[in-house]
Amino acid sequence: MRNCLAFIGIMACIGIVLIGGVAAVSGCRSCTAIGCSDYFGASVQRADGSFPSGVHRIEILAGGTTLTCMFTYPLPMQGGGAVQPACDAGLTVRVWPETICTDTSTGRQCDPIPGRFVETIGIAGTPGQVHAWQYVDDVAILDAAAAPSYQDYYPNGPDCDPVPCRNASVSWTLQ
Repeated sequence: MRNCLAFIGIMACIGIVLIGGVAAVSGCRSCTAIGCSDYFGASVQRADGSFPSGVHRIEILAGGTTLTCMFTYPLPMQGGGAVQPACDAGLTVRVWPETICTDTSTGRQCDPIPGRFVETIGIAGTPGQVHAWQYVDDVAILDAAAAPSYQDYYPNGPDCDPVPCRNASVSWTLQ
């Protein structure tokens, strides 16, 4: 990995290579922890893609810690978008339209599929066991568990510190 040093008030990168007795300085690449966090994620939806209306309660037992989230669906709208649920610290829940993406000559375009939705449940950290329950109007619609298998993730490439982030994901089906 290349090191960046302050030299005479100017940021200079030291990646010096001798080429025919002449020193050449190679470019500098920035290594940061931005985008690096350990994470467990679950993609959750009904087989038909619909999402049930009502008062939702999600309870998570992750590595011995209990996390909860409550919200009403359909989600309230504000500023042209849906207000996503506010959950316990370390837990995120989002409900999004399912999309279909195509590559075009001008880039990638993703369009919502009418009537189809995906809920994402995210947990900060790397719990060894995750158990999730979800209720709508106190009727159970999810009882799922996982022993996640985490993969190393290097947001800035494998040559950069810090050590890799660890991520795992699963898919669950709502009743």
